[in-house]
Amino acid sequence: MSELVSVLSELKAGDFQSRWETAKQIPNFGEPAIASLIDLLNQNVDDPELQWFVARALGEFNHADAVMALAQLMQDAAEDDVAEIAAQMLAQIGPQSVDALAALLDSSPSRALVVSALAQMQDPVIVPLLIQVVADEDASVRWKVIETLSRFHDPTIIPVLLQGLADLSAKVRQAAIAGISYRAHLFQEHHYDLVALIEPFLKDLDLPVCQTAALALGRLGTNAAAEALRAASTGPIPMPLKLTIVQALGQMSNHQSVQVLQKLWPQAISSLQMVDDQDQTLANAIVKALALSRPADRSTQALIYCLHHQPMADPALQKNIANALGQSGDPQAIPELIQLLGIPDMGVRLHAIAALKQIAAEEAYAKLQALTTDLNVEQGVRDGVAIALQEW
Repeated sequence: MSELVSVLSELKAGDFQSRWETAKQIPNFGEPAIASLIDLLNQNVDDPELQWFVARALGEFNHADAVMALAQLMQDAAEDDVAEIAAQMLAQIGPQSVDALAALLDSSPSRALVVSALAQMQDPVIVPLLIQVVADEDASVRWKVIETLSRFHDPTIIPVLLQGLADLSAKVRQAAIAGISYRAHLFQEHHYDLVALIEPFLKDLDLPVCQTAALALGRLGTNAAAEALRAASTGPIPMPLKLTIVQALGQMSNHQSVQVLQKLWPQAISSLQMVDDQDQTLANAIVKALALSRPADRSTQALIYCLHHQPMADPALQKNIANALGQSGDPQAIPELIQLLGIPDMGVRLHAIAALKQIAAEEAYAKLQALTTDLNVEQGVRDGVAIALQEW
């Protein structure tokens, strides 16, 4: 006991660094240290740094007295850092602290901290507690509640997420949209049309909400979701949203999404038309999305289409297409990559060579050798083939 007294004295009198080291020793004394820690907490309300360290120490004990002391500290602490560490330690203790936290939900001025502590627990017991405060006047509380409830496959969360769709806070709407997509099976079990729920938010007044809706549809991965994204992309929409739609289609990775990505490919109407930076950005995003898409044969065909319909001859875009074709592993890309060897840019040629090796090194090498004696091959490709054979 005298050793515990000595350690607590060091904790009380030390500077930050010594307190940090001393606090690590306290759990070794077991539950007998709890009462002494609580006394130290109550006797030093004017030392928030000490309260912070005591709270950390109490969080190491799964004991009712420690829980009650931390819950009281969370309410009474004069410093936000102290209240936050108390909430964090209650979350660390886990289910043992649920009742104490539940008692604070109705009247505590620290409701946001209570919700934050509950949100860190994985136990389904928190679901009905959080549902109680889903209509809290603080939007940050509503957001945290919906974000947390979205982790649980529980039918009681369905009305909560639907309510979140109508929230005035854009951040809450985002959480509800994402939550519905993550709990798609739950909503489908109760016969909800997920695309019908999410699609209207592609036209929300808040751009991040629109982007969240696009990604949510991408997670659904259905043909109906791909069609909703296609329809949204045909009108005049901000470029950030169009790029997010492309990303969502890439995540879908199915026949429908590949077709939509190909339709979104920017093209110059004539050689005199100027292609702006946005078109180049969109083109590169589509190539990236197609590189992730499956089945490989469909994505390869789409990439070949993109290669033949570039908005402008851009070596950076050509290198990206070469990389994507290499990732596809599809032999039908070999002739197109050989044609890329005719591009004078050395970087494009090297990327085409790397892609050929990635798809089928032996087959590609044999075709390259055969081309060296083919007099019908244009000079640029012939030069590229010679470089490829040297680099092989």
